[in-house]
Amino acid sequence: MHPEELKEAIQNIKTWKRSGERAPHKPLLILYALGCLIRGESREMLYDDVKDDLKKLLMDFGPFRLSYSPNYPFVKLANDGIWTVSGSKTLDTKKDWSDRELAKNQAAGGFTEEVFCLLYNNQELLREVAGSLLKYNFPDTIQEDILAQVSIDLEFTGKTVRSPLFRQRVLKAYEYRCAVCGFNVRLGDTLKGCL
Repeated sequence: MHPEELKEAIQNIKTWKRSGERAPHKPLLILYALGCLIRGESREMLYDDVKDDLKKLLMDFGPFRLSYSPNYPFVKLANDGIWTVSGSKTLDTKKDWSDRELAKNQAAGGFTEEVFCLLYNNQELLREVAGSLLKYNFPDTIQEDILAQVSIDLEFTGKTVRSPLFRQRVLKAYEYRCAVCGFNVRLGDTLKGCL
């Protein structure tokens, strides 16, 4: 696969749509995986290890739902040719798999080896892919928040990027209040402002 083919594949990922509304499940998963790649984590991720992070991304940056399904993109993205998913038994990517079934089968997913190597060896391509996902799937007003949550710096120069858990630990330690004045404006558990 060449860089242009990967960019085209990313732009053509199949997303659920209804009445003009697009579900951001797959774009958020790809951005999350890009953040993991930047931090030097392994290509494949256990579903059990990432499901809570994915659910939080869906809650914070997707349309309101009564329930959120991180299991959907984790399995279905494999149908777009850039992602693999495996388990203790073969996982049919056309079927819907519950959290429990994925955990029982020790499901793991990640970019295909070819895509992973292409992104790993080409930081400019990685930035282009992340920028494209943001541009075509999310309003400008939340793009920086998404990047912060998945620990991607589009201006990065190869230096170490901190874990997304760092931000959560600091916010929790300060009880989601400004460390200077104590003011608290939140959307969910995300600090949004300080006067």
